[in-house]
Amino acid sequence: MLELKVHDGDREVVLKLEHSLLSLSKWESRTKTPFLTERTKQPIEMVDYFRDMVVSPEEDADLVYTFTPDQLEVVTNYINEPQTASTVPEQKKEYNPEVVTSELVYHWLVAMRIPFHPVETWHLSRAVMLVQIHAYKMKPEKKQKRSTLDTMTEWIRQNETNKKILGIKDGKEEA
Repeated sequence: MLELKVHDGDREVVLKLEHSLLSLSKWESRTKTPFLTERTKQPIEMVDYFRDMVVSPEEDADLVYTFTPDQLEVVTNYINEPQTASTVPEQKKEYNPEVVTSELVYHWLVAMRIPFHPVETWHLSRAVMLVQIHAYKMKPEKKQKRSTLDTMTEWIRQNETNKKILGIKDGKEEA
């Protein structure tokens, strides 16, 4: 959670902001536009998103429009900052035309049986990392390719075991 002090006339207000699945949902439902795309957002779109990030006091959410350039930079850095120590091994990047929206992230949570609360209030980078870790851990383990010599040695060993079980000696069944 990020806290910023904003002046509103005579009073000072501390806005609490969250970059979370909930704030993403608010913005997308209002704008009917996916947020997590490569498209560069206009400054007003970003400030509108900052408004949706306000957790408290909600009645003062419009104060984001009074942010100084330094405060805008602080919020932008907070959004871009990974708030997790976790990583997953780099995957070969394949083209995926699927647009990630809040509903798709919720779908991932449902499919992985991850409860919405408290995940939907986490920093978005943590929620997405949880999904990535779950997906990585659920992948079947890749078998390492064996050398031809190892494969043939295993076949010979298995063949000898089968001969003993079936009572075969030098290609002939024992009577």
